Amino acid sequence: METIRLTLNQKPPSPSPCVMALGTFDGVHIGHREILSGGKEEAERRGVPFAVFLCDPHPRQVLGMGTDYDVLLTPLPEKLRLLGQHGADLVYILTFTREVAAVPPEQFVLDLLLPLAPLALVAGFDYTFGAGGRGDAALLRAMGETRNIPVLIMPAVNRYGEKVSSTLIREKLRYGDVAVVRELLGRPYALTGRVVTGDGRGAQLGFPTANLRLDEGFLIPAPGVYLVRASWRDEAGPGVMNIGVRPTFHDRGRLSLEVHLLDRKVELYGEELRVEFLDYLRPEQRFASVEDLADQIGRDVEEARRRWPCGADTR
Repeated sequence: METIRLTLNQKPPSPSPCVMALGTFDGVHIGHREILSGGKEEAERRGVPFAVFLCDPHPRQVLGMGTDYDVLLTPLPEKLRLLGQHGADLVYILTFTREVAAVPPEQFVLDLLLPLAPLALVAGFDYTFGAGGRGDAALLRAMGETRNIPVLIMPAVNRYGEKVSSTLIREKLRYGDVAVVRELLGRPYALTGRVVTGDGRGAQLGFPTANLRLDEGFLIPAPGVYLVRASWRDEAGPGVMNIGVRPTFHDRGRLSLEVHLLDRKVELYGEELRVEFLDYLRPEQRFASVEDLADQIGRDVEEARRRWPCGADTR
């Protein structure tokens, strides 16, 4: 998959005709996947590459629309990986600035989209663009019709009586509801980072942990204990992950991400570790003693073994 960076005043010199999907695609959830599959099918029908057009950084980050978007479901490297998995041959990445945000909707289409030679455009029903988000699906379709460029508008995908959206997924993650998030994404939510040296408390308790430092600004699920699938190099296996401030040790204020691999002893310092969230086990809590904490971790491990998908062997 090829990626091309664009700026407001810089376009590719000779773009190839393509079918192009439009969106932010934070999360690349099941709603986004309908847009991507529709675009891919149209590109294959026409025998041209399938392209995705997105903005980075996230527009809400640049415009300061609250702190929610200081972190993302899918930082750019993760988003690109997923877009490639879902059939994108090319991704155009427009560097989003306040100057881009001020471009009127019609000019956005004429100056930023049409020069990329789309034979057809695909977007979600709620796609907006241009200054103040005033451009919408109806305007996009109307401008396409006058230029003989079909515009496919994909309807909402609903679950639990709500539209599947990045906002809904964020809300569920903040409650630790990773099982529902797994359904909304069509895959487990995942974090990727580097294993760093910790204080060794897990090993002292009999449950050594890999301490994760995130490489990108991922949204971190609610504090608590989770069943996870950890992947490193070409290996993978079940684990128990604790997200929190370790109140038993009075570490309040310092959030830690710790993964205990079930029945595996692996030296992971310095390795990249990917953690997929499969289920929520319990909230973080403070224990009266270190011994009580160790007993509870033992129960967490047994519960994780019991819930591990398909009765997979954890040894």
